[in-house]
Amino acid sequence: MKKDTVQLDRHAGGLVRWATQGHIEVKEFYTPEDVADHSYEETLGDPGQYPYTRGLYQSMYRDRLWLKSFIVGYATVEETNEAFKKYIAAGMNDLRIGGDLNAQVGLDPDHPSAFNSISCAGPTVPGLYRFEKILEGIDLEQGVYELGDASPSSCLFRYSMLLALMENQEKDISRIRGNAVNDPIRSKLVFGIRDFTTEINKRICLDFIEFSKKHTPKWHPFSPNGVDLNQSGMDAVAEVGGVLALGEAVCRELQNSRGISVDEFGPMVFSMDADSDFFETIAKFRVARRMWARIAKEKLGAKTERAMKLKIGIRTSGLSLQEQNPLNNAARITLQILSCVFGGVNSLDSSCMDEALGLPSFEARMFSLNAQHIVTHEANIPMVADPLGGSYYLEWLTNKIESDVTAYMAEMEANGGIFECMENDWLKGKMLENRRKVQKERQDGKRLIIGVDAFKYPEGPINQAIIDSAYHAPPLDVRMKVLAELKEFRESRDPEKLKQGLKAVYLASKHGENVVRPIIDAIKAGMTLGEMVGVIRLGYSLPYDNLNQIDTPEYVKVMLKEAN
Repeated sequence: MKKDTVQLDRHAGGLVRWATQGHIEVKEFYTPEDVADHSYEETLGDPGQYPYTRGLYQSMYRDRLWLKSFIVGYATVEETNEAFKKYIAAGMNDLRIGGDLNAQVGLDPDHPSAFNSISCAGPTVPGLYRFEKILEGIDLEQGVYELGDASPSSCLFRYSMLLALMENQEKDISRIRGNAVNDPIRSKLVFGIRDFTTEINKRICLDFIEFSKKHTPKWHPFSPNGVDLNQSGMDAVAEVGGVLALGEAVCRELQNSRGISVDEFGPMVFSMDADSDFFETIAKFRVARRMWARIAKEKLGAKTERAMKLKIGIRTSGLSLQEQNPLNNAARITLQILSCVFGGVNSLDSSCMDEALGLPSFEARMFSLNAQHIVTHEANIPMVADPLGGSYYLEWLTNKIESDVTAYMAEMEANGGIFECMENDWLKGKMLENRRKVQKERQDGKRLIIGVDAFKYPEGPINQAIIDSAYHAPPLDVRMKVLAELKEFRESRDPEKLKQGLKAVYLASKHGENVVRPIIDAIKAGMTLGEMVGVIRLGYSLPYDNLNQIDTPEYVKVMLKEAN
């Protein structure tokens, strides 16, 4: 054979597996017999009808499209503010406000362990003096916001800053709309954050919900997070089982300890992951809505349709995106967006094609926004609710996932419930077990990542341009400026006002009172995130610094002396 001759292979690129990404074995095809045991009224119903398998509203996207959001966070608050305004002008209507890696774990940037993470993955925002710059020029009463922080402490602090800023501007906080993840399981299981104990995290979660129900009724203060469960190794069944179990556990605790019924709580919001398996992802969203409706009605005693409804906010899979041949990520993102629309989700935060390389560039963001505009206005997909409903395969897969989730939740309950399963590492074991299974499939050639495991090609100028345009870590001068500004801010505060603010937070923590209003007032007096975490810890007789690297500041010791 000549050296430059290639052989044609009719079977090149053929299928290598007969199971979904979540290991559910599937047949060659499905017929009416595969769904014969399930009645239309009981398992599906029309769109807008219990159990909401086909979507929450009869007209679905004709009346209201999904919200389009991004986690917008660059190294400086000025860049982040500018980016928000650009993306709003391009059609983004749901503002995801994040912070840097230090903010996610409750540290101020001048903590001894914080320097290398300053302004990484988002702007550094230790207090109101920088937060207000992020939202400068944006009408706070008109926006919809998402707080996806990794820890309940960071979620609570950012929510409180938002309200403090509105009150300083004489805005009506009851008009604010949005949601916060505020998930005590994800904080420990996925990120291993130790600023608060699980006991404090649960208390913060309930305080947040209680305050929000009274003062910001359009805000969803609790959103069990399946995104990071999935991205950390859980399969689709464990993701759905995890968010359902947490939602049920928190609603029971609200009823028992705060007297807030599921009807008063209102619609549940889950933050979920859109992964690469197209039909499994669609089925997963349908299962979550159906099962939450049944849990709310049959187990939590919901009387109102509102309380039986589950809204789903999506983050498309960042883990599925690859550094190699990043142009391929455009195909992955587009398919994940489609699965979200076919699955009837309520908000969509789409990943970007350069996200495996750094923070997304402006053009990568615009691609992800315009892909959604193309799905809407050129492909005409949202015109009909649940257009794949009735597919024998999709309905069988939906029923199968529901059956598996039910068994998974029963096993979790038999092991003590979701909080006990986190503490005894049962959940962690499930996560690691699936990671090993996935790795084995890749090693055996039964799970192909295109451009990485198979069908590779040399990077050309288009791929190289994507690689070069991603936004990378902030330079040293940005970090030093953050520290200088924080030092100046600390020195500018009114000591007496700050002391009174910290004392109110401390006493509320110590005596089991709701901490949200004291936190809002203390933020106005200059309290930082690290100070909030430290003072709440003192209220629980824990050391001020959970890393044991700094002592309690002198001004906090004075406050403690007066308070005790």
